[in-house]
Amino acid sequence: MGTVRPDPQSQPLLQYGRKRSNTAQSLARMPPSTPGASLKLGDSKYSTLGSMIQRVTKGHSQSIMVARSSRGRLAARNSVWRHIRNVADAFSMKNNTEVTVTKVDKDSYSADYVEFSFADQYLGRNEMWRLGKHLAGRCVFVDQEIAFIGVIAAKVQNIYIKGKQVSSAYVTPRTKTIYRSLSAKVTIFIQVCRELWQFAGDGERFYEKIVHSFLPTLFSKWREAGTDHTVTIVLISRVHYDATELEYAAGPLRRDEDGRWYKDFFKIITDLEVINDWNPTLFLLKDSFWAFQRDILLAHHYHQASMESTRPGQARLVGQLSYAHDGPILEVLNLGLNPNETHYIDRSLSSTGVSTILITPGTGYFRVSKQLLRLTTTRMLDQGFGLDLVSLAKAPLHQSPIFSFQGYEPKFDRDAKSSLRDLDPLWGGDETSNDAIGREKVTFWWEPFWIGVTFWDKQIDLPFRRDRFIARA
Repeated sequence: MGTVRPDPQSQPLLQYGRKRSNTAQSLARMPPSTPGASLKLGDSKYSTLGSMIQRVTKGHSQSIMVARSSRGRLAARNSVWRHIRNVADAFSMKNNTEVTVTKVDKDSYSADYVEFSFADQYLGRNEMWRLGKHLAGRCVFVDQEIAFIGVIAAKVQNIYIKGKQVSSAYVTPRTKTIYRSLSAKVTIFIQVCRELWQFAGDGERFYEKIVHSFLPTLFSKWREAGTDHTVTIVLISRVHYDATELEYAAGPLRRDEDGRWYKDFFKIITDLEVINDWNPTLFLLKDSFWAFQRDILLAHHYHQASMESTRPGQARLVGQLSYAHDGPILEVLNLGLNPNETHYIDRSLSSTGVSTILITPGTGYFRVSKQLLRLTTTRMLDQGFGLDLVSLAKAPLHQSPIFSFQGYEPKFDRDAKSSLRDLDPLWGGDETSNDAIGREKVTFWWEPFWIGVTFWDKQIDLPFRRDRFIARA
């Protein structure tokens, strides 16, 4: 008894009988199927992964992927197969799994933002722009590996449509691309001041919040993301001296606008190191807090002994640590900006991006010098950098961060020769020889737009809630 086989040119293959293997040769010899009616928007159709490969290769409208034309048929089939295999692996779909194919409007599923992450390579603005243009007109999904011109290797981290996070989307020329470097140069400044040794509202000291709470959480986040940041940790402090202590406070002293004498100190804990295990560094940092305070309050004795080649007869603590709002914030920022001015010379091709973090027990209010604030703002804008301020205190009831400085009230030129910049208290009101007569300096408050503030308040026994009332003194 013979077996009647249907004509493959007239009707599609039936599901009963002997099944053929899903090998490359059997797919190559598979007879072409007759295209059905085009799907409209909102229409759905059941399919399997094996039939999806055939329809995508044929370029029919029922497929959920957009296959670009290629010179060779076999090359196009292999490219489509690799793309579908990546999608199937991302969504945990096995071969011959039934799926539902729905034709949708691509404008409704166009990505607003696509976030990429990359590591161990340098990407300039040119490469970032070219990669965004290369992906225009394609579909991307989360955790997809992106390769461009054999040099750029990135991974899709997040996709956003209308403020919501999605798993896949269509990239258009209007899509904004965000790049996250996993191998950047990170500088962490920790302010050592009087508030650092005080107790917070939860009974924990502020320096303990740094060692036991903030930094371990930050390093664990880096470990989960697989980062290779080059980290530098620096302790900064300012010591004020009374008039009776000037003879003991040897060394370079400066005087602020209020007439107080002071000296700034810096201590490097780690310098340009890529560390995987941060526990020894945290132990060293905790011991350095006490050692740094002892050294800066006794440093004048060491200086005097080195100058006179004698040892002081009596040890004496001279000076007091400043409050958080009197710390050397702008001074340390300019020190961090100095190496970045020549970033184009002998550039490292294994890292991208520079990040600066300042940890302070204050609330984000600082008293600064007007001239130094003007210089720092100009340098930050020229280099395109910003500062991430981490405050360990409660969020204040005023605007934060905020700077205060002494200056003259800007004058308005009646001849209309003055611009809006001259009316700004920071850029206008410069001192002249005539200003010192009959005019007094006033206090101005200025909000730095190049600083982003974050208030860290993590309590194990009392989790943070925005709707909980917190009493403030």
